[in-house]
Amino acid sequence: MKPRVRLLATPDGVRAEGDKEARLGHALGGDPLADGPPSEGIFAAWEWDGDRLLARNDRYGMHPLYYRAGAGSLALSPDPLALLAPGERADLDHDALAVFLRLGFFLGEDTAFAEIRALPPAATLTWTRGALNLSSAASPVPRPADLTREQAVDGFVDLFRAAVARRLPEQPYDLPLSGGRDSRHILLELCRQGAPPRLCVSGAKFPPDPGADARVAAVLAARVGVPHRIVAPPRSQLRAERFANAAQGMGTLDGAWILPLLAFLRRRGGLWYDGLGGGELAQNPSIGLIRANPYDVTDLPSLADRLLAAGRTGAHVEHLLGPRTRGLWSRERARDRLVRELARHAEAPLPLGSFFFHNRTRRSIALAPFALGDGRAVIHTPYLDHALVDHLASVPRRFLIDGTFHDQALHRAFPEHAALGFASAVPQRHGAALVGHRLAYLLRLLAEATFAERAWWRGPDRTLPRLLAAGRGPGAPQRVSRLQPLALYLLQLESLAAGRAA
Repeated sequence: MKPRVRLLATPDGVRAEGDKEARLGHALGGDPLADGPPSEGIFAAWEWDGDRLLARNDRYGMHPLYYRAGAGSLALSPDPLALLAPGERADLDHDALAVFLRLGFFLGEDTAFAEIRALPPAATLTWTRGALNLSSAASPVPRPADLTREQAVDGFVDLFRAAVARRLPEQPYDLPLSGGRDSRHILLELCRQGAPPRLCVSGAKFPPDPGADARVAAVLAARVGVPHRIVAPPRSQLRAERFANAAQGMGTLDGAWILPLLAFLRRRGGLWYDGLGGGELAQNPSIGLIRANPYDVTDLPSLADRLLAAGRTGAHVEHLLGPRTRGLWSRERARDRLVRELARHAEAPLPLGSFFFHNRTRRSIALAPFALGDGRAVIHTPYLDHALVDHLASVPRRFLIDGTFHDQALHRAFPEHAALGFASAVPQRHGAALVGHRLAYLLRLLAEATFAERAWWRGPDRTLPRLLAAGRGPGAPQRVSRLQPLALYLLQLESLAAGRAA
């Protein structure tokens, strides 16, 4: 059960329910509630002293913490669903959902629910006898630094080494290792500083993933003399996604594949490392999309339209929208909300890179370690070291746009491993096995609706019949496979909105 506090001002004083104090995540070298700039680390905390509630979070707002303020009341929790009373109907945030259904992540402080907001970065929230005050000391978007390419790369190498040195382990630990750049850099730097893990462990993703992550990770682990283990994926993608959607507060469509890996890490100990932020800051995985869609501050609506079309579901989402939701979650509402967020990043050296870091990384990717992970664990995130983020966020666009900046830093720091490729170069697997996997997902979804969740068939938006109708016509297999996880999400959200969900 995740912590929660609820305060209600009454004529007789304030009634407090739940956890009067909570410390979540890990703050390096200080009290997370102390005055001044946020300390290093990823954390959120609150304390109710009988007169005033004080809540604060980390510099980037990566650790989830949500609040719901009403007339004379306040509730706080790292789980937004904990702020919904059992059986209570919940109003939805339609602008926020219009974006989410197309991109797969929320923007800014939006959630699926109109009355529930995420705490902004570097926030200080106080509540005294019904009076709420909320401020954010988030750093302004940095301007491009006056650097040569060599200075930019060397600064990355040196500052990353300092970030890891500030986070050296104080106990034996296991290291999640993929076939990508971020965890590779962490492993090699920990080994260089004399603190190798006792074990490297890799998860397995759902099809059409080719399994290259684990194969490349095994080769790297063998090179540095660390044992390697692969954790099998969940047996049912649908059941894993249904659990992960709710456990992450309906904040993302991702994360389900990592559940067995996180369970393994929890059983083995309370310390591990996460590459959160490395990709978006150093070598953005969406760099092809960024190159193809130049940021033009004078025409943000056109840019927003192109991003929505290239999003997770693209035009496919229209197949799930009925007469009511087609207006509530229209592309026009999504574009207007997205334009407002895009404008906040106009001064960044790579505006879309900044946009993805402060939205996709913060509001979606961060949920796996900090919402699905163990709230008592110490999860080090060296790429979110303050000095390193300041450096990477100010690297000029011309050094980032070719998509090789992290490669250059890795080759500079560890030239002996430069020839080892990355899992991203391996194409995805398609064919009969993938068709069978997606058909099994659809059959499980239909069985769940038939035998356990019969209200899903009777929903006002007819999500399930619309999903089945999307299976007709040209391009149906790809369309349905894109829409199945979103359909499950919408069915769960419908239950929450109606107050039917436990």
